[in-house]
Amino acid sequence: MSSPEELIAQADKKCAPVGGFAKFFGGSSLYRFEEAADLYIQAANLYRIQKQYVKAGNLFEKASEAQKKAESIDESGSTLIDAFKSYREDSPQDAARVLKEAIKIFTTRGQFRRAANFKMDLAAIYEDSLNDLSEATQHYEQAGDWYSSDQAQALANKAYVKAADLGALAGNYIQAAALYESVAKKSLNNNLSKWSLKDYFFKSILCYLAADDMVAAKKTLDKFIDWDGSFQQTRECILLNDLFEAISDRDGQVFADKLYEFDQFSKLDKWKTTILLKIKSSIVEADDDIL
Repeated sequence: MSSPEELIAQADKKCAPVGGFAKFFGGSSLYRFEEAADLYIQAANLYRIQKQYVKAGNLFEKASEAQKKAESIDESGSTLIDAFKSYREDSPQDAARVLKEAIKIFTTRGQFRRAANFKMDLAAIYEDSLNDLSEATQHYEQAGDWYSSDQAQALANKAYVKAADLGALAGNYIQAAALYESVAKKSLNNNLSKWSLKDYFFKSILCYLAADDMVAAKKTLDKFIDWDGSFQQTRECILLNDLFEAISDRDGQVFADKLYEFDQFSKLDKWKTTILLKIKSSIVEADDDIL
């Protein structure tokens, strides 16, 4: 069995320019590039077996480039996905780079559902490995747009909610509120996603409160009740009205007490806790300004 290095040497030789009689008898250049790509892929897989993932990723990239020269564009995109998978753990920056190239190929070929799936993976790299929430937010939202254009509304909603969640954590409260509202509106007549309405409503209004826009928060609550009258009887809606009052009275203790009561029955997740702490801090700051 050939070693990775031997396979690479064979592949490099096939990719090298040829001329004269060698070119005449050497067969189609497209075929040579196809053979080179196969050899690079074999070597890459051997490196994967050896857990040398960055080396494997490099070779999958070389294979993809050879496939482009062989005019095998779809295969080139798929091979870049193998490069992405190889880079993902040890070199997330490279993983993001090759995934962007693959996504560009998929969109050029009109494969928007496939592109959206990998756009979600790209966003996750920026969120979890590169800690770039702004970049992650953009990719989640773009994935949502592509899913939506492909009539995959449930997947689109999931992507948009991720974008809104990260956007709010980055301080872009108004944009996040609008995204939650948009998802809620699209979910009104969908039996599969309608159960999530109260969470979208709740998050949207919390974002307005975090942005210190009480007027928008109250107007939006009225709008949501008009959209779905059952929301008015939910614990989330009751809590929102209690928070409105506590904020208007600048009463941080009442604010905290109401949250504690709510949390005893409906556990607040990390995102809601973070946003609510931001809202509470604005009450304290308002008191300090008065003093």
